[in-house]
Amino acid sequence: MGLFKRKDKTEEKRFTRILFATDLHGSDDCFKKFLNAGVIHKVDALVIGGDITGKQVVPIVDQGGGAFTASFVGQEQKLRSEEEAERLATLITRTGNYAFRTDPDQMAEFNQDHARVDEITHRLIEERVRRWVDLADERLADTGIPLYMCGGNDDFYEVDEILDSGTSVINPNGQVVRIDDAHEMMALGFANPTPWHCPRDITEEELGERIEALAAEVGDVAQSIFCLHVPPIDSTLDTCPRLDDSVYPPRVITDGAGAPLMYGAGSTAVRAAIERYQPLVSLHGHIHESRGVVNIGRTLAINPGSEYGEGILRMAMVNLTPEKVLSHQFLSG
Repeated sequence: MGLFKRKDKTEEKRFTRILFATDLHGSDDCFKKFLNAGVIHKVDALVIGGDITGKQVVPIVDQGGGAFTASFVGQEQKLRSEEEAERLATLITRTGNYAFRTDPDQMAEFNQDHARVDEITHRLIEERVRRWVDLADERLADTGIPLYMCGGNDDFYEVDEILDSGTSVINPNGQVVRIDDAHEMMALGFANPTPWHCPRDITEEELGERIEALAAEVGDVAQSIFCLHVPPIDSTLDTCPRLDDSVYPPRVITDGAGAPLMYGAGSTAVRAAIERYQPLVSLHGHIHESRGVVNIGRTLAINPGSEYGEGILRMAMVNLTPEKVLSHQFLSG
């Protein structure tokens, strides 16, 4: 047979390909890119490791006569037409925030009724998550690619029910799921305490207990994947500015020259679990600026980072054989 023998289709792929992203924080652009990337790269599984919802509602205030005002990215916006208001609403959505149309009378009411503001925020968050689940179910239906997507410490618990309603979308949070015949994945979206006091911040003790309970359900932990939202402490995957949480919002602590003081904000419980169980791969996020890969013993630990606010999707592609990590690669788009 010649040198350029055509491979049998059953021989073309002898590995499992996972595409991992995290901390999309409501960015429509990043989510759509991720779905497309899964199809383009012919992956076997897509994984989003938490913090799927946005952080801010931006009111676009109708001042009458075709004029609108808004405050966005620290700048006061004066819009002179419905078209300009729509363009701003699109930009707000693309950067992971939530545009909300209102008027001066409503704004005055909202300033006096914080419960109403919380209600609107939750509604907008739930609407976008529901739209994402519907979009993923539609686009992935004929591909056979599952999307494992769970909430992170920033995400309200209400999103879980929406994630559970998907068909191609699977919510793995607090579960062990099977990726293929050789690899199981345990997922947990909680984090150790942060200065932001997020909905799923828990103590290191409780985080450790949850990880231990999940690890006990894994059949072959040496060949497993840990998808833990928070990275292990002092791993270089968790380096970020230290914050002063005696004020709100927390502010960056600086040295005498004005440079931010950096430290490892990861979890002691996560590090202890990785060192003890030595899974094949551990997937993390949470610290957006600490994109990187590091070995903790035999475990390949990865944080793809996040630049959702700029509409840039950061991803990690991992190729696994039954026995080892065949290769890994950072991607962006």
